[in-house]
Order: sequence, then C-alpha cells, then structure tokens
Amino acid sequence: MSKIQEALKRLQDSGTPEAKELGNAGEISSQLAGLELDPSNEDDPGGEKARSVTVHIDQATLRAACLIAPDYHDRMLADQYRDIKRPLIANALGKRGMQVERGNLVMVTSAIAGEGKTFSSLNLALSISQEQDLSVLLVDADVAKSHISTVLEVADMPGLLDFLDTGGDDIESLLVPTDLDGLAILPAGGKRENATELLSGSRMEWLAHHLAFVDKHRIVIFDTPPLLQTSEAKAIAHMAGQIVLIVKAESTSQAAVLEALHVLEGEEKPVNLVLNQARDMGAGRSYEYGYGYRYGEIATRDGPG
Repeated sequence: MSKIQEALKRLQDSGTPEAKELGNAGEISSQLAGLELDPSNEDDPGGEKARSVTVHIDQATLRAACLIAPDYHDRMLADQYRDIKRPLIANALGKRGMQVERGNLVMVTSAIAGEGKTFSSLNLALSISQEQDLSVLLVDADVAKSHISTVLEVADMPGLLDFLDTGGDDIESLLVPTDLDGLAILPAGGKRENATELLSGSRMEWLAHHLAFVDKHRIVIFDTPPLLQTSEAKAIAHMAGQIVLIVKAESTSQAAVLEALHVLEGEEKPVNLVLNQARDMGAGRSYEYGYGYRYGEIATRDGPG
C-alpha cells in the first residue's frame, strides 16, 4: 500500500466528514490505482535537492522584483495585511462560529494580468508566517509564468506540476523551507502542456485534501493565474476553501470584476476583494503600494461594494 493510500485509509477510518467525502477504502483504492508510484523516488533526485535547500528571503531582491513595498512603506503595509489576513485566519480556524470547509486553502487571483496578485500572495504569506501558532505554505500555482519560483530561485526544482504528473507520492518532500520560521514554498515545477488537466485531476483533489487536513494550523496560499485569461485558475477555485480576488484601483474595469465574480458564483465559498494600489486612502495621502480591502462572501453580482 502506497503512502497515499495509507493516508487516505487513516482518514477514512477516522469517521470525519472529510472521510465520508472520500468514500470507502475500496473506492479510494480503485480511484487512485493509477497513483501507485515507486516510493524509492529513484527517478526524482530533485526531491532530495528540495529537502536540502533553504530559500533565503532577501528583501532587496524582492523589492527589485516589485514583490514587496519600499522600506518606507513597510509598517503601513504590514498593518494593512494584518487587517486582510484576520478574517482569512478566522475562517480557516473556525473562530467565527463555523469553520469554512478547507478554509486553510486560500486562492489568490485576479480578473486579468497586472493587478498585483503575486505581490499580494507573497505579502499575505509573509504576514501569516509571523503568527505564533500558524505556519504558511506558499504554492506557486501560476504555472505558466511561475514568477515566485523564478524570483526565489526555485524554478529548477521539482514542484506542483511534477507531483501531479510523474512525481513521487510524498508531497511534503517537495516543500522548500525558507529562512523565515513558518514559511515554506512549493515551486511550480516543470512546465506541462496539460497543466489544466493536471490541476483538474484526481491527484490534485488528493493534494487538496492532504494540504487541508494533514495540518489544520498550516495556511496554504495558492498564487494562481488570472481568472479571465487562463483555465488553470478555474480548476484551482473548485478545491480552495477561500478566494482572494485582487482588484487594481483605477485600472480593473467594473465589467472585469463582475465577470470574475460570475465565474466564481457557483463556488459557494468566501470571496474576498482586495483593492490594490489605491492612490487616495484618506487624509490627502497617496502611495503606489497602498492596499485597501473588502471582505465577505459574494452572493450576488452587484460588484465589489
């Protein structure tokens, strides 16, 4: 029995709602028969490389890549991301009376490219990593561009697509630690022509269950492609528990926002709108890296409010 089947058997025996969703052990064995892989991982030497490397989070490099704000905006941005992460964490841990299903799987996306969703993914992950009782995994699921993997110099390491396609059966071995306590990275992995099919397949469904339930105190941030320009983001939206939609101030059209919300209409999960690069945040101040936010489950197509 593979590690995947052992983990699913333990989950099935636990009697939890998640176990019921997966069905009985016979169904699990049948559905995942194609996932029996060589546990020795002999064909995946990169897995060992991923375990032995620690990513250095270099602020100068991230600033040069426009992935964190200038140092004179650090405190302001930190305060804003504290506001943004609080409802996400509350939903993930059930602090608001009812725990959101898979609430610790947070998808960060945008309607179109250039809205700042990778900036938001990274800064949200950095903010959550400062929580004392939580860890955070930043998944580079923008598999076509893999900006995070490139900037953090893990683009040549096996990652998400390798696991979904031909990798071993131990996803934890592909997580790359960083020199910030509580923050790890899952690279995008090697590019695949069938990326959408991989992200929509049964192996991705297993991965979502694993990440959601193996560690309830780990928040998983998926940096995904734009909703309206790729099919990969729609596939990930189905398995995430919460969605953060980045809207660029004075740039994203209302029509694009409404269309993106329409794409998400059937998901029945919290959708959070983050207003990026707002130039006027009150008191006559303006700044390029300012972030406002609106939070709440989107039940209609009446726009961001």
